Amino acid sequence: MLAGIAAAAIAVGACTLLIYPLKSSLDPLSLDVVYVPAILLVAAGWGAALGIATTLASLVAFDFFHVPPTLEFTLGSDAGPLIVFAVAALAATLVASVTGRLRVVRERERARQQSRARLVAAADEERRRVVRDLHDGAQQRLVHAVITLKLARRELEAGREPRPLVVEALEQAERANEELRELAHGILPAVLTRGGLRAGVEALTSRVSLPVTVDVSAERLATAIEATAYFVVAEALTNAVKHSRADNAEVKARVEDGALRVEVRDDGIGGAALGRGTGLLGLHDRVDALGGRLLLESAEGRGTVVVAILPVQEQR
Repeated sequence: MLAGIAAAAIAVGACTLLIYPLKSSLDPLSLDVVYVPAILLVAAGWGAALGIATTLASLVAFDFFHVPPTLEFTLGSDAGPLIVFAVAALAATLVASVTGRLRVVRERERARQQSRARLVAAADEERRRVVRDLHDGAQQRLVHAVITLKLARRELEAGREPRPLVVEALEQAERANEELRELAHGILPAVLTRGGLRAGVEALTSRVSLPVTVDVSAERLATAIEATAYFVVAEALTNAVKHSRADNAEVKARVEDGALRVEVRDDGIGGAALGRGTGLLGLHDRVDALGGRLLLESAEGRGTVVVAILPVQEQR
């Protein structure tokens, strides 16, 4: 704000000084337009209020320094400059409104680009995690099983008992299968892909260590919508257990007016914020990528409400 006031003062002063050499060849009352570009620049940079204030300051400066003195304030009986400054004030308001909207659009686009960059980074990290888990877990067990089976075949060809080796290979293969199932569950639960959002949420709440009331419609939606809604519920319930110290939680999901509204409410201590952890910020990015909105209410001592609104008409 101080920078805007300083810029306005400099602009008015510069315009006032600029008019002096022009007065010798032009009518002083026709030089009021010199102030107009400065007024519009101030309004574009610092808003309508400062633009109008600059207009008034310009009017006073023009009247005091460049208009022949009369007994009347502001330009004597000539209404021409008054009209110019009035139009300048209206134009300043319009310019400030347009530039303000453009600024909001740019901020939203910047936030969306940052959100997409975080999604790409998160996806890359997730791929690296999957590769690492496959290499260190299931792949090693499967290699062990293959080697053990080859040893069992040699034992069998040599006429010796291969049963212990076969049993060992079978155990390694079963463990590899379990690890692959757990890895796939972390990516996207099978119950969600087979049974939809309600089945996925019911399976999720059955593993949560607090009572959860579920009211989710059975309607099937696009995979991306169901997956995002599922992860919203999962993250919100995880926070309710780990951080909110809640005793009860409630999950609702319904399609209303072309959008899926997912609401997770708990009776914990509140105090959550989007910028305090990567979980909620990651959810915001997922929801934003689908053109939706993530809302958070978490006043201290009043529990937490997480709401995701996901448009479904374009996703079908």
